Amino acid sequence: MASIVKRNKSYAVVYTDTTGEKKKQKWETYYSLEEAQQRKELLELCSNTRTEVRHQCVQTVEQFFVQYVELYGVSHWSLSTYQANCSLIRRYLNPAIGMMRLQELSPRVVAQLYHRFAQLPQQGGHCHAPTGKAITTQTLRSLHKLLHSAFEQAVLWEYLVRNPFHGASLPTPHPSPLAFLIPEQVRQLLDNCTNPILHMAVTLAFAGTLRKGELLALTWQDVDFAEGSIRVSKTLCRVSNYALTKLQGRDILYQFPSVLSTACTTLVLKRPKTKASSRVIYLPASVMSELEAFKAFSPATELGLVFCYPDGRPIQEHTLTDRFHEVLKAAGLPQVTFHSLRHSSITYKLVLSQGDLKAVQGDSGHAQVDMITDLYGHILENNRMTNAKRMDEAFFQKGNSKLESNVRPIA
Repeated sequence: MASIVKRNKSYAVVYTDTTGEKKKQKWETYYSLEEAQQRKELLELCSNTRTEVRHQCVQTVEQFFVQYVELYGVSHWSLSTYQANCSLIRRYLNPAIGMMRLQELSPRVVAQLYHRFAQLPQQGGHCHAPTGKAITTQTLRSLHKLLHSAFEQAVLWEYLVRNPFHGASLPTPHPSPLAFLIPEQVRQLLDNCTNPILHMAVTLAFAGTLRKGELLALTWQDVDFAEGSIRVSKTLCRVSNYALTKLQGRDILYQFPSVLSTACTTLVLKRPKTKASSRVIYLPASVMSELEAFKAFSPATELGLVFCYPDGRPIQEHTLTDRFHEVLKAAGLPQVTFHSLRHSSITYKLVLSQGDLKAVQGDSGHAQVDMITDLYGHILENNRMTNAKRMDEAFFQKGNSKLESNVRPIA
């Protein structure tokens, strides 16, 4: 422990330095008592932290995750990331490796763990029942990203010498092909939408490449009829009251009053997760005309939500999904998710633009172009085949006809 010794008109902070090979007593001089007290407090903080690390060197992975979430997650994560990561820890990581000691994790053990992770069954959440199927490739990637980040902090906090998850390779994924409606099926879906709200929602989701939360968070202030565009600047989601309290309402733009006093979740409008998600989307003139006609019959509310009930409360995601599936069934279409309209939109725009990735990325709000090429590479492959045919027709076939007319036998 450090102490302060008064020496004439100065103050000396006396402590034992243990950073070298031998312990040494050090005296540091300050000319005010406040500076000396501040230095003493910092030295004691460092000493207490080192002592805490030594005492906790045998802690389990589950105990470490508690510290990681409190010291790192609360200050660095967005609300949606906080909820998602806490869910991954609770549903997958703690049951699988929570009882292990930190020092028991090695690159070889991690490699074996990842093969076990790939066989884990999907766990149900608050809104989803367990399916009994193995976890998806996306969940496996999310687990790896979380583990790598957590154990980077373990190294920085001197719990471990190296990160056992650094350089770890995931099992080779075998993702299922994306299930979505082709343009003709989207047209059939719209023809069967007799509900004007659902018809408008499907139209905007397909034309604007919108996520469901972005769609339901749209307000009339976001619509520019003169320019023919909409601005995406927020998203609607339901968050746990616990996460809302822990992050002190970070990124929340508006909090809807709870209908039930016993509710453990709250409906909110919040900022998008990434900067790329905030964007302006230009819509076809026909869609803007339909949107303008839709506005004329919409209720005037305080927030001005495009999709809401007469009392101003937003239409929630599960309600939109239920109505969507009812129309799919009535029209005899595949039972895809509402989010698949976004995939339909991206695919159609890639074909129309002949693979203009930047233009499609601007509408989709993906943070990186690679995210589009990874999911929709088959569309780009088709465009390359089309380009080869066009090149043959425009250049080589014309060249061959001229060559044949000038062919002369070799003497």
